[in-house]
Amino acid sequence: MSRDRNKTYSAGRPLGLGALAILLALSVSALSAAGAAAAGSGTQTADRKGLRSSGEASRLSSGKLTFKSGRQAYLRFSVPSSWGDSRVLLVLDPSSSSSRGLAVRRAKVTWKRGTPTKGSGSGQTVLRSGAVTRSTTARMDVTSLLPPGKTRNLRLTATGGVKASLARTPYLRRYDPPTTVAAVGDIACSASSSSWNGGQGTATACRQAAVAALVEDSDEAVLALGDNQYQSGTLAEFQTGFGVSWSGLSPRLKPTPGNHEYYTAGAAGYYDYFASLGVETGGAGTGYYGYDLGDWRALSMNSNCSDVPCSAGSAQETWFRRELQNARNEGKCTIAYWHHPVASSGMHGDQAAVRDLWRAFVELGGDVALAGHDHHYERFGPLDADLQPTTDGPRSWVVGTGGINLRPATGRTGTEKLITDAFGLLRLDLAADSYEWNWIGVDGVGSDTGSSDCRS
Repeated sequence: MSRDRNKTYSAGRPLGLGALAILLALSVSALSAAGAAAAGSGTQTADRKGLRSSGEASRLSSGKLTFKSGRQAYLRFSVPSSWGDSRVLLVLDPSSSSSRGLAVRRAKVTWKRGTPTKGSGSGQTVLRSGAVTRSTTARMDVTSLLPPGKTRNLRLTATGGVKASLARTPYLRRYDPPTTVAAVGDIACSASSSSWNGGQGTATACRQAAVAALVEDSDEAVLALGDNQYQSGTLAEFQTGFGVSWSGLSPRLKPTPGNHEYYTAGAAGYYDYFASLGVETGGAGTGYYGYDLGDWRALSMNSNCSDVPCSAGSAQETWFRRELQNARNEGKCTIAYWHHPVASSGMHGDQAAVRDLWRAFVELGGDVALAGHDHHYERFGPLDADLQPTTDGPRSWVVGTGGINLRPATGRTGTEKLITDAFGLLRLDLAADSYEWNWIGVDGVGSDTGSSDCRS
């Protein structure tokens, strides 16, 4: 499955200062030379590549490239005009660790039969990668050295003469600011709760206001993962509970219903409340819908399968498969979310009712799956259709930490991170073909960060 990386730059959250120098710890899949050089692609291989060592030139091999004393690599790149205002990243794939990393600068080069017969650094701008770690891809922002629509040469050297090796020839990747998403479920107490406390809750319950305050004051989308209002999700409960601290986020809310919403017949309170705010829900009787999140396709599903069937061949599952296939055909990464987790080590555990949705998600290239229901935070590594660890499967999360209360969990096969003692939310930065995650806890409790490419 190929991803459409020919994206135009749009305004968004700026890269942090560290990311402007280098984006570390982003795991990227190997790209074929043909795919990387494809016209209109978001990646670009070198037009020419050569190695000078002790004054003698030789071609770079396609294998490991080792920098040592006196050795310099020269790369000639043509940056497409279509990259416009996008940032340009030089992708490094270290096969050895180096505490000092690599340095890159623009160069003046004379090429003969594809090898550099002469070469020197030019200009004052020198970019340094900092420490690089074996098997952890590093990306250097070389926008200042490689303007769109121009052909330029770069020279790479080992910083401070410390030996460093790369597993393959560096290439360019286009970078556009990611779309930011906050996700959490199991949110608001009823105003009649003994722990309501004016909407501020206590140390252990009704912390919906504190979690809402973690949402950034930006255009960050907010995925509400079900059980958004306790105990029965009536319209009055939504208005006097959830609405007190969360209605101000309504332009950015993208909810899915939980089982507590269906304690009111047909989840009428849920549908009526969000309809009053102009928030999409898919409508009563279905409760599932799709929309674009930047370069991604998002699918909000209804996991109350006894009310809206989820099984293979049902209207919902058929729609889900069609949406996933369309996203795949368009080269979009996909995020799907519903309330009941397919995998969880909490009180409710794995939810068999949504297995057919999960199976479709695995089979059709889904990338990120989110759920609530259990009141803890849990991140799973890639799982296959049978919920066994695999190298090529979607990642999934349980994020039931929206405020109602917390419950214990123990971890299960595939669990990579577990937080049971903090309210908070999951923040995702969705780039064109990759994503980063970050747990944001109330009062800074807990930590979980990482990144991954979309499945290919």
